[in-house]
Amino acid sequence: MRSIAALLLAAALATAVTACGGHKPAAPAGILDAPVQKVGLPEVKRDVSQLYRSHPDVRTFVSRSVQYTPKTRDKVISVCSKGGPDVSLRELESSRVLACAPLIFFFYDYGRRSSVPDAVTLSQEIYWYAVSHNRRPYNAQPVLTSLLRTWGVK
Repeated sequence: MRSIAALLLAAALATAVTACGGHKPAAPAGILDAPVQKVGLPEVKRDVSQLYRSHPDVRTFVSRSVQYTPKTRDKVISVCSKGGPDVSLRELESSRVLACAPLIFFFYDYGRRSSVPDAVTLSQEIYWYAVSHNRRPYNAQPVLTSLLRTWGVK
């Protein structure tokens, strides 16, 4: 009986604190809203490999008809970092950004749907890599951010 009374008292106190202006912790900023940090390709590759080791189900995860096996994932990361066979600097940068975008979305979607916070963090890391390494001849951040938002990334 005492423990029930203690639980009821604790619940009443919690309700009273909330009603009197108790503060909830602020929701974490979305991956696109946090200040961009400099991230290198070795960090991205290391963390991608770590995610695939610690969560092998990511190999069979499908998002919008896309699945990244280690082989396809590595090809996309290569284009995300080096670009495709384009000629001009603008086309080269665009190919890098456009390769990174679906990878960012994939890990974000996997992390959210599979309750794997490390995957969401990885999506942010790839986003930071893409925007910090693609600033010339134009700043890729506004275009990449807008594209990802249309896909539901926050």
